[in-house]
Amino acid sequence: MRIWRFTRFSLLLGVFLSSFSELTGGAELYVAVERGTSILINTSAGINTQCKVCIRKVCQSSVVLKSDTRLDFSCSEPENVFTVEIISDTVINIEPKEHNAFLKFNRTFTWNLKPTATGTIRLNFSRIGLRQIQPTDGCPDKHVYMITAEKVSVGRFCQNGTIRQVEVRNVGKLSLEVSGGQTLNTNVTDVSMGVPTNSLANIHVVLPEMSSTQDFFTPNTFPEDAETMWYFHVPHAYYADVHILNHSVPKCLQPENIPKMKYTWQGKEPLVKPLDGIQPLVETGNFNLYIKNCKMSWPSQGLMVHFQISAIKRRKGQCEGDLPEKQMLQIRVMKKDPKSVCVLKLDSVIMDTVTITSGNHFDLDTFDCNKDELELTVIQTIECKEWIKCASTPFLINFNYEQQCIPGVLKMITWHLHGPQNSAVELQSPTGLRYCPPEDKSNSIFLLDVSHINPGITIGQFCPKGTIEKIQIRESKIAVTASVTSFSDRNLATKPFLTYSFTQGISEHYIFTVAPKIDDPTVLATPTWPSGMKPSSTVSWIINTEIKSNLKFRNVTQPKCKEVHTNIAVQTIRSQKMLYSTKKDEKINDVLVPESFYLNMTNCKSPKGAFRAMMEITLQNNTNTNKLLGIILSIVGIVLMIITAVVIWIVLRKKKRNKAPPVSVYNPNEHTFLPGLHGVPKTQEEDPYTYAYIDDTLVYCHLLKGDAENEQCTEPCRDESGPPLSGPPLPDRPVSKSIVTEGSVLVGNDPYGYIQGQSTTSGSPKSPIKSSEEGVYETRLCV
Repeated sequence: MRIWRFTRFSLLLGVFLSSFSELTGGAELYVAVERGTSILINTSAGINTQCKVCIRKVCQSSVVLKSDTRLDFSCSEPENVFTVEIISDTVINIEPKEHNAFLKFNRTFTWNLKPTATGTIRLNFSRIGLRQIQPTDGCPDKHVYMITAEKVSVGRFCQNGTIRQVEVRNVGKLSLEVSGGQTLNTNVTDVSMGVPTNSLANIHVVLPEMSSTQDFFTPNTFPEDAETMWYFHVPHAYYADVHILNHSVPKCLQPENIPKMKYTWQGKEPLVKPLDGIQPLVETGNFNLYIKNCKMSWPSQGLMVHFQISAIKRRKGQCEGDLPEKQMLQIRVMKKDPKSVCVLKLDSVIMDTVTITSGNHFDLDTFDCNKDELELTVIQTIECKEWIKCASTPFLINFNYEQQCIPGVLKMITWHLHGPQNSAVELQSPTGLRYCPPEDKSNSIFLLDVSHINPGITIGQFCPKGTIEKIQIRESKIAVTASVTSFSDRNLATKPFLTYSFTQGISEHYIFTVAPKIDDPTVLATPTWPSGMKPSSTVSWIINTEIKSNLKFRNVTQPKCKEVHTNIAVQTIRSQKMLYSTKKDEKINDVLVPESFYLNMTNCKSPKGAFRAMMEITLQNNTNTNKLLGIILSIVGIVLMIITAVVIWIVLRKKKRNKAPPVSVYNPNEHTFLPGLHGVPKTQEEDPYTYAYIDDTLVYCHLLKGDAENEQCTEPCRDESGPPLSGPPLPDRPVSKSIVTEGSVLVGNDPYGYIQGQSTTSGSPKSPIKSSEEGVYETRLCV
């Protein structure tokens, strides 16, 4: 009965309290407190409210609970007004435990860490991993860890990071902030004793085997003379970069103690970097980072450093060696794009441009660099100080370098040629050179730039395969630069394309030997084009050609001279004939030159303005015209021969078709017949056109030289029935005798006209002359 009454009383009391809370608008909590734990309930910072927390009708703005207690709040939602901090002392593993009564409150779990003998406590976060955040940042899971050492905040952290251990000196503290309504993560943090250290905090970081970037901060309100150290474990084949994003440096009593970043790698000397300098990049292996504050001169801002550690798996290339001093080389490797991920490191120092010189050992590393991302330039000095060793001896210009591991595409090679004192340099090309002014955009394998070393005046820019055979310069020191515009392999530079030699001094400052070609005009320009020639300088072109050439002045700029004027002269080589020479203020005219010639130019001593000229030489193409005429005549001759052969063939074919052409025959039996298949015709007793014979002496009597032989022609021959024959004399011909048959031809006075029983000389038939009883007729023709 009593038990029932007590239970009934408790229920009535609960209903009364609940009714009271609803009537008054407050809330009630029952809190259980473990031994060694204290709970601090306090008003949130920045909130001005009339809400109070009450214990036994004593109401105040904050309370500390050390035992089980019933709490009354004067407001219905105290979680929006109060925060809860649960404080415990521990020297063993930390196991967070939730207080369900405060689940809706922003709560902080704090564990005070008290060391024993070593004075150092080690916190192991291997289960969760921590990452450091800004002092004002939060975490996605509403859990924020805070580590304090000697009342100094080491930093704020979130879960799922790369920090595995944190060691704090002397008294430390670990706090965990959990937002209201968020369930507490109860992961265990191991606590152990660490090794003695002078550092305020030691932070151990294990970088993941993947590309990552981590932020780190120095302790907030860094004390004087305090120090902090980070231990970074870098995976194999990964390389770490350090970048300082933000920093502030205090005013130190001793300027030499200004805080710096100190790095150490196993087996290497420590590396110290100022906070405003470039930090180590692309470093492999584990390393430590150490920062120490100085004794500050007040007032002063505190020490603060915000830095990043990036770990990237990279493709590494390495080249190590020595450049022999005798080669006198300087090799420069440069990144085309400074923003490229490619990294160059010479002797452990990151550079965008690396320079290697002869006589030095080098260790060049590249990371994530493709060959075409790097440009290679080379400077080689070639000296010959004694005439006995180098006088008039041609040497090949090429790139003699054996260290092929140096990466990059060869872009430019410069040779510094140093000859004996008062010598001249002579350049020759086996394939010839052509002048390539800066405005010439024609494609070429490479460009040759010839210049004076001192004071660096360019003589001219040339391309391979041209008409310039030789360049002579009155200077003992010049530079030849090959700009390799399309080389994809350095081996191309080993092919000799130019020879040099040192000779005795020459009269002009520059001499160019040129052999123009018919199929392509030759363009020439004064040295240093488009700039003007140096004062009092001279240049000569030796033009070797066997045919006429046209010298055209395309662009000439004349300066104003005080005394002797500039001069342009053209003189033949064989006949030494002066063809052209300019005078003051005279218009420059083109010149037609019949043979090889000299073209000389001289600048005045003190010109006002530039003296420069560009010329073009074109050979007269007579040979081609003669060849063309010969070809045409040959074709015409062949055509005529073909036509003649066709006509002859047609005539022969026509004659062959005539079955039996009539002929005159000698018939002693007075029977006339025709050859062929006609048979023997009947005898014609009195055929007036059958001749016994024709006396040659009568026909050709005018050709007989002797008087005795020509007596029978002294009188004109007459026909018995017609007038005497007459006509112009025949031309001289050799005496011959023949039997003229019917069908012969006699044209004009030539006895080859066609007669068929008649003479064509008189235009009427000849009367036959009967001379014998046999009926044989004799006809005499006399001219």
